[in-house]
Order: sequence, then C-alpha cells, then structure tokens
Amino acid sequence: MKAVITGENERLVGVNLLDNAGTEHVIEMEFSGNITAHQQDGYSDDPEKRTSEENEHNNQARRFAKYYVFTQRGYDTLEHAQNPAYIDAVRRAIAALSEEAFERYFGALYQQLRSHDADVERPVTLPAGVRAPDAVVYELEVYLGLALEGEVAERAQALAAESGLDLSEESDVRPVSALSAGDLERWRAVGEDLADVVERDGLEADLTVAAVSGIHVGYPNSRGRHEVERADTPLEREPDAVIELLPHAPETLAAFREALDHHLRCQVRDRFVTMGLVPPEPFRVIGFGTLHDARRYDHYDLYPQLHLRDGEEGTLFS
Repeated sequence: MKAVITGENERLVGVNLLDNAGTEHVIEMEFSGNITAHQQDGYSDDPEKRTSEENEHNNQARRFAKYYVFTQRGYDTLEHAQNPAYIDAVRRAIAALSEEAFERYFGALYQQLRSHDADVERPVTLPAGVRAPDAVVYELEVYLGLALEGEVAERAQALAAESGLDLSEESDVRPVSALSAGDLERWRAVGEDLADVVERDGLEADLTVAAVSGIHVGYPNSRGRHEVERADTPLEREPDAVIELLPHAPETLAAFREALDHHLRCQVRDRFVTMGLVPPEPFRVIGFGTLHDARRYDHYDLYPQLHLRDGEEGTLFS
C-alpha cells in the first residue's frame, strides 16, 4: 500500500493510493469516514463483475484510506472497535488494571467461558436457539474512561513508527502478500509464554476502563446464519473495543488475563492485515481475533490462516 492525501476542505478529505495489486484508487470521504466517491483503474466498476479477490483488494483500499486519514488528520473515520489504535488502547488499559479491578470487569466473562470446560455455574443462560454450545462466540464491549480521539490518533502514529510501519505522507508500507512461511512460523512462536508479552511498565495513567457491557452470545441459527442475543450496554456511545472469544478459557483468572491480552493483539493484527498491511511487530501473532476476520481468512487465498493455532487444521467456521 502507498498513500497520500491529495486535498481537504471544510467537509471532505481526498486520498490517492495504490493497492497491493498495483491498482490506483482515488477516494473521497467525509470526516466521519463516510466514503462519498471512489474511483479506481484496475477493476470493473460493477462489483458483480469483479472476482472475489478483486473486491477484497477494493475493500482493503477503502479500509486503509479511512485509517490513513485518521492517522494523518485525527478525524474519527473508523468505528473505534474497527480501529487498531483504539483496540490497542483498550488492551493497554486492561493491562494496567489491578487484579481486583480486572476480576470486577472480566470475571463474569471468564466464568462463562470456564462453564464450557468445568463444573462452573454459567452467569448467562444460552439462548434457546443454541444447538451446539461449543459453537457459540461470546462478545463483551469495553469502554475507555476518557474521550481520547486526539490522543489515540497520536498513539496510532507513534505505534506505527515504533514498529517500523511508516504511515507518513507518501508512505510505502509492506503488503501482507509479502509474508513468507518463515514469517508465520516466527509469529506462531509468539504467545507460547503469554505472560512475557504483556507490558505493564510505562503504561499511560489516563488509559482506564470505564465500563463493560453484559455478555452478548453469538451462535449459528437454524438457517446457519450468525445471530447474536445482545445483553445490556452501560453507556450511550460506541464501545472502544469488542472482545470476541470462543467458549474455552484457561484454568486460572491470571492465565485468562494473559490470553485476553493475546486475543486483543490478534484483533489489532486483523485490522492491519485486512487493510493489506503487515502489522507492527508486537502484533505479529497467531490466534483468534474476530469471527468475521476468521471467516475472511478461510475465504480468501490472499490471506494466511492467521486464526489457526498450532495443532488446528482446516477452518474454524463453516
């Protein structure tokens, strides 16, 4: 990917970029991220006449353009739960919690997950439509304690720069297509000792967890479509990250805390990879991030199987 901002007025920002297949895109968006114009010179203008991978290259360009404008101008062009900078801010805020605070916010989710492997009372009853309890996906929305738009945008640039991902004007960053088998083997090595990858020194004091939602339960309905029974949400604003976990957990809450850190790293990885980029160094990991991205990795040959850990074969989801 290579991008540059070509213009801006009181309402719109224009971006010119090259995708990983060498196609040039000219994209115009509002400060909210709503794309008002998109032209490209490499694929059919009719999505029905493109191959699935051409459509995905097109979508990668749109995702990257939104993130690029966010990093360069600070506009809130992405939903927070789709923005790697916000997801990482949540990860770091969770790492800064005391043991008591972590259990207060995430203990119920841990107990729900453990109920699938141990004789533990289940805080949330599974919906009547669940036919296979091990096929559910649990979601928990996490809200940061401050309005951090400007700070998190700055953090996005710093995170990229610290990790060798140049998002400056006229940037040219490493495409996900450049990943090798050796790269993926090195990624798999990360996370074997999860406790070693959670930094708790130098965390920002003002990154705090303000609230979490109830536990949402996702499952395949009778038609095979993913359905979510939603719980209460505590705040009338968008969450800053949405945890999505399969129905299993380590034997201790401390081990779950480390696994949760790894899970959020996987989500940050997913956000970069689905923009067509190799993620920054701390997020080059293998594991489950979100259901939607796991299905994307199963569907498109242009993505490695980043959601499958050692010992797992095939697809996690039909």
